[in-house]
Amino acid sequence: MASPRQDRCLSGPGTSRAATADDAARMHDIDAQTSQQPRSEKSYAACCRGGSAERALVWPGDGEVCGFVVYSAVLDQASIHNIAICPALQRQGVGRALLGDCLATMRRAGLKTCLLEVRASNAAALGLYRDLGFAVDGRRRNYYRGPSGREDALLMSLALGGNLYERA
Repeated sequence: MASPRQDRCLSGPGTSRAATADDAARMHDIDAQTSQQPRSEKSYAACCRGGSAERALVWPGDGEVCGFVVYSAVLDQASIHNIAICPALQRQGVGRALLGDCLATMRRAGLKTCLLEVRASNAAALGLYRDLGFAVDGRRRNYYRGPSGREDALLMSLALGGNLYERA
């Protein structure tokens, strides 16, 4: 059975919004639930304030943030640093919608390319990224730490000038 916090996520609206300082603690909470190496709440607070190079979008539930994406932009290139969805909503389309909103925001800003890296073992994320048109460009050997040792990162990119599904 879903917890009351998860129930608020499941019944929420379906549009992302820019993160605010009030979202940092919840973003950290979601990251701690979903990541082997969560970021600090302080790092989330910095990207929510708007004074850092990083920006964040959140997926609001019924009064509760249920997912987020953190990204940065330099010149005409964006990099996705983190995307996480509360466990109750994983594999229900929230990550796809949130990432789609983020890519649309990047396009509106005139960015030309989006880069990201993902654990080679993260089949769900790899499937989502490929569905959205990202392609594998390279590999960083032994990049991530994990409970059973080191793991490769796959480097992926998407040209933002065209259709999301062009390369799928």
